[in-house]
Amino acid sequence: MTEGQTLEAQERRRPEPEAAAPPLLTPLTGVVGVLLVVCFAPYLKWMWEIWMRSDYYGHGPLIPLISAYLIYTKRGRLVAAEDGHNLWGLPIILVGLVLYAAAVYLNVNFPQGFAMIVVMAGLVLLLWGWGRAKLLAFPIAFLGFMVPMGRVLVTQFSNPLQLGAAGVAAKVPLLLGVPVKLHGTTIIMPGYTFEVAQACSGLKSTIAMTALAALFAYLVAAPLYKRLLVFASGLPVALAANAVRISFTLLLGRAFGNAVAEGFFHTFSGLLVFLLGLLGLFGVAKVLRCERMRDDIW
Repeated sequence: MTEGQTLEAQERRRPEPEAAAPPLLTPLTGVVGVLLVVCFAPYLKWMWEIWMRSDYYGHGPLIPLISAYLIYTKRGRLVAAEDGHNLWGLPIILVGLVLYAAAVYLNVNFPQGFAMIVVMAGLVLLLWGWGRAKLLAFPIAFLGFMVPMGRVLVTQFSNPLQLGAAGVAAKVPLLLGVPVKLHGTTIIMPGYTFEVAQACSGLKSTIAMTALAALFAYLVAAPLYKRLLVFASGLPVALAANAVRISFTLLLGRAFGNAVAEGFFHTFSGLLVFLLGLLGLFGVAKVLRCERMRDDIW
């Protein structure tokens, strides 16, 4: 074999270099991202102000950080996913823009947040294709939990929750033999009276716990129907945890007075609700036999 034939044979045996993965961040996506921020800048400013002053959405800044982390864990699969564009993203973007324009015209803030998320989903589908859109579906949808509700909705949801929380919490002292009178949201016991105010309705913990339940359901390794059951349990778990908190407040107020019940305990009762809610979610997962967490998102 001549020297030329030898070199030719070596070239044939040499493995071909792998094709470079298509980049995710291109000048086009950068420009689109800037335009998205500029378009929704008034809403983003409003949302940040609500996060900073509202008791109901103190968890708001955590939601985009969690979504960003979930996207980061998928970086390898995103790069390896099939590249391409999907024109079905255009009608999705159009729907989001129409919703945004209508919300701005009607001067209603919270739908603007959902419109922004719809536009983001449409842009991902249009620019990156269906394969990457599926990978990013949950991180993008999870952003919905950062959108503050309007005051009217807060009031409408708070009132029935106040009544329900007062009714459930008042039964605990009764079971222990303590006489209780319930007048609307006011719980009256000998030596202590407690008013279930709007802040104690459980709406705050319900909003945060629903977001936590969605994330928890996404993280567990289980069939889809079990994940949906875990997510659906977030609401009753949050309400139950809030009722337990109010019951503890009643018992402490009866035993030690207002200073203990609505002072020290009230300060840390939010942490108690969170811990009880988290334990409740783990309990639901155990009953459904889906305790193991996914190993592809860490």
